Amino acid sequence: MSNGFSRTRDGIQVALGPLEATLLIELIGQIDALLEPPPVDDPLEAIVGLRAVAPPPPDDPAVARLLPDAYPDDPDAGADYRRRTSDDIRAGKRAAARRVRATVPATGGQTVLDDDQVQDWLVTLNDLRLVFGTRLNLSDDASAEALYAIEGDDPRRPVVELYLFLGDMQDQLVHVLL
Repeated sequence: MSNGFSRTRDGIQVALGPLEATLLIELIGQIDALLEPPPVDDPLEAIVGLRAVAPPPPDDPAVARLLPDAYPDDPDAGADYRRRTSDDIRAGKRAAARRVRATVPATGGQTVLDDDQVQDWLVTLNDLRLVFGTRLNLSDDASAEALYAIEGDDPRRPVVELYLFLGDMQDQLVHVLL
């Protein structure tokens, strides 16, 4: 990152270069789209905001990682939990991502984040890293360490670079909060 995060009297300042800002805006837009809820067929369900039937577990492993099964050993309880909460969880994550996107200086630059915005950044950076980690099949510390050995001509290398970039951002933000 060009400058990263720093603490100021007014809050946490984030400084991004133009490329970093553009990249973050694009990635945040992608996670927003990824978390689009399945359609609701019943108009009454759409108005009430509670599904009569549970949506199926996510097919996409990255979405499943963002919306883990609360009751993996009890399919009925898991389905009921998804019915009651999955749309709200998706909406909360999407709202946080949109609020972060609104704070990213479009052409790079600096902005100061308040406490609520910092929390949104933490959630969104974590969600982005979970998606990329899932796409890279990371399952433990050893698989994460193996990322550093991936050569430049490996087709996974751009995804690895994004994962490491997001990890660096998250690490900087956490350290400035300590």
